[in-house]
Amino acid sequence: MCRIRLMILFLIFSAVGIAQESQQVKKKISFRKQLKTTTKVQINQLKNGALLLSLKTNKSKIAALKKIGKNDQAQELEKKQSQLNKSIIAAFKTKFNFCQTYFFFSDYAIYAKERAFDKVVFLNDSLKPDSNIMFQSKTFLVASFGKLEQDTAKHLSHYTLASDNNFSVTQVRNYYGGPNMGFDALIISSDKFIQLRRPFPYYVRTRNPMPKSKVIFKTVAKMNKKLHRFYLKKNKSD
Repeated sequence: MCRIRLMILFLIFSAVGIAQESQQVKKKISFRKQLKTTTKVQINQLKNGALLLSLKTNKSKIAALKKIGKNDQAQELEKKQSQLNKSIIAAFKTKFNFCQTYFFFSDYAIYAKERAFDKVVFLNDSLKPDSNIMFQSKTFLVASFGKLEQDTAKHLSHYTLASDNNFSVTQVRNYYGGPNMGFDALIISSDKFIQLRRPFPYYVRTRNPMPKSKVIFKTVAKMNKKLHRFYLKKNKSD
């Protein structure tokens, strides 16, 4: 009698396992298709729209140094940040042709996020505010140099069935996201300033929070190449 019960339980769990595997495959395929469609929309929106470069000012750090009397360090940091921003603009002007580009200080990020572009002060090649520069694109993504963040958004991958010692079975949701990167890079985010995810080529490493001009030019050129390649790949069947 015990053998018969064990045989019945074995057949039940075998059937459950087969159904589970079939369900997992369907869920995974569905998510891949969804992600494939999303990234194609994103790259096409960028190609036909614009990339907004958010430039840091380090105002809080500079102000903190001045407050404790370290004026020389404050001036040095301000100088380095200004040189870095000018190099970023120069690099995008000469090494980037995937789409239109606009530059603004990160202080105005909140207005860009709300699409209140009449309140965003855009910058010219000399890092000076220029009221003649008007944002005219309907779609855009945002780029900045900084730390690559962990993808904290949870994405449903598939369901699994788990059993306990009492042979009861429960359905468990499985999620996945990106790893905790934490390194310096040129990063592309959505128009809501949310870091994108693969397979979109959303970052290029710099290995330094304030990279030298030569590194910036190479980084921007590499990003430009990645975007062109991804765009062609996504639209090759069109």
